[in-house]
Amino acid sequence: MIAKQTKSAADQKVFSRYEELFPAIVILLLVIIIPIVSLALFQGRIAELSLELENTKNSLIVEEEKLEQLNYRLKEIKSLQSIEETALALGMVKNNKTEIVVLAPPVSMPTTYNIPLEAGPVEIKGAITASLFNRLLDFLYGLLGG
Repeated sequence: MIAKQTKSAADQKVFSRYEELFPAIVILLLVIIIPIVSLALFQGRIAELSLELENTKNSLIVEEEKLEQLNYRLKEIKSLQSIEETALALGMVKNNKTEIVVLAPPVSMPTTYNIPLEAGPVEIKGAITASLFNRLLDFLYGLLGG
C-alpha cells in the first residue's frame, strides 16, 4: 500500500501559484486584448471611410462646377434664342445668305466696247464678310461726312 501511495503521490504534480492561475490570466488577457484589437480595426475602417468620403466630396465639387458652367451656357443660349425670337417678332428676317455689296462709281470706257456700265450695287461672290465692328465704323464715318 505504501508503494501505491508513493506512486499516486508521484503522479500528483505540485502546481506553483502561477500555474494554478494560468487559465484566469489567459481569460483576463483575452478580455483586455479583444476589445483593444476590435477598437483598432474599427478605427482603421473609420479612417478608410473618411478618406472615401473626402474623395467623394472632391468629385462632387468638380461636378457642381461643371453643372454651373453648363447652366451658364444654357442661360447664354436661351438669351440668344430670346433675342432671335424678339427680332423675328419685330419683323426682321433671318438671313441665311451672306452678300457684300460694293457701290462702284461709273466707269468711262471707250465706246468701242459698247458695254453700258452703270453705278450701282455689285455683288462680290466668295468675299469674306465684313465684321459688324467694321460696318459700324463705316456707318459712323459716313455720319461724320467722310
